[in-house]
Amino acid sequence: MLRDEVRIGLIGLGTIGKSLAQAIATNMAGNATLEAVLVRPANLDPARLFLADLGLDPVLSSDPEEFFEAGTTLVVEAAGQEAVRLYGSEALMTRRDLLVCATGAFTDDTLFEGLSELARQYGRRLIIPSGAIGGIDALTSAALVGLDEVSVVTRKPPIAWTGTVAEEIVDLAGITTDPVCLFEGPAREAVRKFPQNVNVAATLACAGIGLDRTTVRIYADPTINRNFHEIHFSGRSGSFKIEVCGSPSPDNPRTSALTGYSVIKTIRNLTSPVIIG
Repeated sequence: MLRDEVRIGLIGLGTIGKSLAQAIATNMAGNATLEAVLVRPANLDPARLFLADLGLDPVLSSDPEEFFEAGTTLVVEAAGQEAVRLYGSEALMTRRDLLVCATGAFTDDTLFEGLSELARQYGRRLIIPSGAIGGIDALTSAALVGLDEVSVVTRKPPIAWTGTVAEEIVDLAGITTDPVCLFEGPAREAVRKFPQNVNVAATLACAGIGLDRTTVRIYADPTINRNFHEIHFSGRSGSFKIEVCGSPSPDNPRTSALTGYSVIKTIRNLTSPVIIG
């Protein structure tokens, strides 16, 4: 017998949101339906055309009240950190699970702790997918018995840093031969400086030893055309090194293509009779 279907309310229809909608339309996301989509007013018409092409007919609105009136069981945030702050509490308080893609929002400890408490209070779940990296299963397992250190080195092509604070640090167009270090320090500061690029660091921190003890180095690297993440963590269970070379999304070079798939897999697991990892 199939598990109860997941009735999804999707906030945002950008790179990740579109990947999820396509997966629902083709049954890749398991026993899931798309019941409602919340977008900005300017995006209503293109969103309507996109969803119609997929054969999907959810409630499509720019009105949060109308969005939350739909009969959803899971709200998926795929619209950035501000959407987590604006809608996260309401999702949980109306007894829906909440899946957060923009984990960088959790540099705000009060927000993370508040949403976690609401999930406990209302018997719901705050769900954080693995995103653009692998090894989160090993990291969370190792954290059960104690971690001494967690670090990540992120390398992306210079174009991936366009529109970020990196443009104030260096001439991105002038990086043509050697990698340039854009940042070195704690995850909390890294995510605040690069909110659209290093959700990886926030996810690792949430899974491991926190934002202030997780260390991050960020490079603009002209020698690569993919996104590289090198993760190290060690503790009582051993020492681990994980290297990820992810293809950027063709629609948004700042986002790894794997990020959307991790959201799809997470939702698929909610109704799957077999779960691996």
